Amino acid sequence: MASASSEEQIKKIVEQLRASFNAGKTRSKASRVKNLKAVLRLIKDHQEDIYDAVYKDLRKSPQETQNGEIDEVVNEAVHFLSEIDKVVDPQNVHDGSLILFGREAYIHRDPYGLCLIIGAWNYPIMLTLMVLVGAIATGNAAIIKPSELALATAELLERILPKYLDEDCYRIVNGGAEVAQTLLKQRFDHILYTGSQHVAKIVLRAAAEHLTPVTLELGGKSPVYVDNTVNVGVSAKRVAWAKLMNCGQTCIAPDYVLCHADVKEKFIEEVKKYMTQFYGENPKEHEDYGRIINERHFDRLNKLMESQKKNIVHGGKSDRTEKFIEPTVFDDITFSDQIMKEEIFGPLLPIVSVQGADEAIKLINSGEKPLALYVFTGDKRLHERFMKETSSGSLMFNELLIQATVPALPFGGVGHSGMGSYHGNFTLEALSHKKACIIDPRPVPSELVMGIRYPPFSKTKKNITSMLTKVYSKSERRFFYGIKLIIVVALMAVALKLVLA
Repeated sequence: MASASSEEQIKKIVEQLRASFNAGKTRSKASRVKNLKAVLRLIKDHQEDIYDAVYKDLRKSPQETQNGEIDEVVNEAVHFLSEIDKVVDPQNVHDGSLILFGREAYIHRDPYGLCLIIGAWNYPIMLTLMVLVGAIATGNAAIIKPSELALATAELLERILPKYLDEDCYRIVNGGAEVAQTLLKQRFDHILYTGSQHVAKIVLRAAAEHLTPVTLELGGKSPVYVDNTVNVGVSAKRVAWAKLMNCGQTCIAPDYVLCHADVKEKFIEEVKKYMTQFYGENPKEHEDYGRIINERHFDRLNKLMESQKKNIVHGGKSDRTEKFIEPTVFDDITFSDQIMKEEIFGPLLPIVSVQGADEAIKLINSGEKPLALYVFTGDKRLHERFMKETSSGSLMFNELLIQATVPALPFGGVGHSGMGSYHGNFTLEALSHKKACIIDPRPVPSELVMGIRYPPFSKTKKNITSMLTKVYSKSERRFFYGIKLIIVVALMAVALKLVLA
């Protein structure tokens, strides 16, 4: 599974994998189960290697790697193994119309074919292998392009994946932006990209050339609203934890806080307290505190921090040689400040003072739709307001981040924060086509009824056709249940008379 660099090599890989898919190598239930179990073995056999690689890339602690990366992949694979019959078997349909009487109707999930998975550097295991698990479960072949920024993890995956998965069906192609651009010139049947809005536009333009469907998992400035009815300590503790996980490099991390003026001072003191409690007086020396992925992102964050230096109320230290940025809190921030003009994606937490929910909702709606919206309130009336008056990929009350860990919930954005969703059964929707199927097992007898669709037409034929195609309500269906056979026999008699007339 050596890296491919030339367009000719990449084109050859695409052709090989498409041929394998067309030959049916990925579609059988046995193949899907075998490869899902292979992913689980890969993780079990190389758990320590994964810890080491992710630490090299992000200085992420083993516990964060376990909980935020490995566990997510394992849970997804286990979910699909337990649900594999539902994934593979057709889904019967009953719509309450007489047109299907005596016929079989079902939905068959067709895998799209060859998928391109473009992973992200901030969760380099989860955002490649979790998507790959979905591609395997839905019967697709796949090319995986890990982020070149998380180089140690990309090289590890390139080294170990061939030991577990069939190269004819699943391949890793490593490289930089030029390799990604070469891949995007090829025709795929679905593209899944996780990353920035800027690159997403490039992916979308390339996909449009081939009318290829896409799933885009992006980000944006995910806000937190804290009102004056909450337990400030608990709210601040959860915000501090979520903001600093992976050194703030999480797409659904809280980007900024809209805090009610009545509790703002207390909230800031509590956030500062918990940041220190989590990572000590000197976070640079703390074994659980991560690092920024590279110098370019460090410079961007350091510039943001310097632009708001007068607003710093906690932290503010940095070290480029170690790509270290201290957990930093800013007070008295406004939406005109530079730090509010772009997604932060780092351990910088701006606090914006608001007078209540009305102002918070107005400010949230003044920007692009976020990937996540978090509301801390003890007023249940605000649940409905934020639900109906804002738009976001996900919405949580009094909690953060855990929406991404629940397979029963879709994970995805809206507008500038993403397109489409996945996780669990929602991956089935993303990576397979729902093919409508009808079987008429007795075409000759049913022709006695269906003969009324043929010309020459009449008012009687029109009325009977409408009765057959009408979708009946539940109460009407209950009424018809006892006499359905009599109605159908009568209709058949009438139809026979018309056909023979």
